[in-house]
Amino acid sequence: MKFEVDNEIKLEYLNTKPIQTAKVDFYVLRTMDEYEDMVGKPVYNMSYQELRQMIAMQFRNTSRGVVCKNVSIIKNYIDYCIKKNIVMHGENRLSTFMSKDAPEFMDRKTLLGRFIDRDTLREYQKICYNEQDKLFLELLYVGVEGIKLREITSLTIDALDEENKMLTVDMGEGKFRRISVEVFTMELIKDTYNQERYVENNGEITDNIRLSAPRESVINKVGKYVFRVPGKKKFEAITNTLLGSRMRRIKKWVGNPYLTTKALRDSGMIQLAMDAYKEKGEVTKEDYQDICDRFNYGTESPDGYWALLRDTFEQYKELLGI
Repeated sequence: MKFEVDNEIKLEYLNTKPIQTAKVDFYVLRTMDEYEDMVGKPVYNMSYQELRQMIAMQFRNTSRGVVCKNVSIIKNYIDYCIKKNIVMHGENRLSTFMSKDAPEFMDRKTLLGRFIDRDTLREYQKICYNEQDKLFLELLYVGVEGIKLREITSLTIDALDEENKMLTVDMGEGKFRRISVEVFTMELIKDTYNQERYVENNGEITDNIRLSAPRESVINKVGKYVFRVPGKKKFEAITNTLLGSRMRRIKKWVGNPYLTTKALRDSGMIQLAMDAYKEKGEVTKEDYQDICDRFNYGTESPDGYWALLRDTFEQYKELLGI
């Protein structure tokens, strides 16, 4: 896999590790890389606050030990970058971290902010003015994502099978998968495909006195893509970069600083586990595996990531006092 930030340096760092250690470090660096790409800066240049926020938001901090392990890997990577003389300030801002600090990264408010139940998702969608933004949140929540959001950016209206309530998503490299979708999701896909104009600033009046109303941009049809780039002369399918900037704006509009693509994906899985728990009083291994299959979560692993999902759900129940 190619990292988005400092790809060569990360790969070089991993090559200094034994094979098994490199495998563990890879997953931590990949998760870290997602956040680096989102905030637009490498980890060694992040502020203390940004580092704390990354560790709290981006990682599955299910225990003190997990926090310490993740921090240790990131800390070692930053030390490696310092030795490479690419850190101009020469400071490892994780050097002061101690195990007693781990609970800071497991703050209840922060963790609960990452888990968005279905009702909260609907409230967020009501706040969003444009169908494109509503659907973006919806697709992440129901299990459509893919590497670099490919399953979203490549989505076409033909992928919708209304009769069987199924959606076919393009995973790339000639691979496809089908997932079941609710009527609400299907209608939102059609509404987004038919959206003719994108209203800027989420439909709110700006401080620009020359504008009596928010600026609207035409959305031209491009093939049969559901998402397209707004702009009178633009005939382009949407990109993961544009969706990333959308997410940064949406989290400000809804007032949740912990809202990310990963948080929405994780929340969708947790919601399905909660649905099963409320229906049967328990969540079985098969339930967790079905959820992982739906979200294509850890399917490259022989046994999947169902145990990780189980641990996260148990943590969520504990936070709720269930």
